Amino acid sequence: MGKGGVGKSSTINSLIGEQVVRVTAFQSEGLRPVMVSRSWAGFTLNVIDTPGLVEAGYVNHQALELIKGFLLNKTIDVLLYVDRLDVYRVDNLDKQIIRAITNSFGKEIWRKSLLVLTHAQLCPPDGLNYDVFSSKRSEGVLKAIRMGARIRKMDLEVCILFQVYLCGRHVDLPE
Repeated sequence: MGKGGVGKSSTINSLIGEQVVRVTAFQSEGLRPVMVSRSWAGFTLNVIDTPGLVEAGYVNHQALELIKGFLLNKTIDVLLYVDRLDVYRVDNLDKQIIRAITNSFGKEIWRKSLLVLTHAQLCPPDGLNYDVFSSKRSEGVLKAIRMGARIRKMDLEVCILFQVYLCGRHVDLPE
């Protein structure tokens, strides 16, 4: 879950290793959640691509209700909360989104969450060390989640995601 344009669909495509959900720049996202399943070695991975949680600058409660209805009678093992690394501050809308997710799914959803920060291949602002920038951005979002979920102490893992595509070709980064 997350705002539109943060890389939710691209993250799913990277996770699955193929383009299973459509990514369209400059167009609105799909209005309904989409589940993608893949099986490997007796294990089935179900991943759900969700619509963005913002419409016209406000929390899209209709999208949250669609997601909630779609997830009815499904087990949620992990929530990937996706945002961009290259956004410099957590604003009031971010806090409203986190509160809306908490109100819809309960604060316990955050205990099984992973914060995914996308667009990590982009350079930090001038003069900032990459590690310092990514750490400060992560801490800002984590603090907003703790406050919005009303959870004092919570260890939430953070994944910094590099998605490098050049002219439609995926480029592997050196190890």
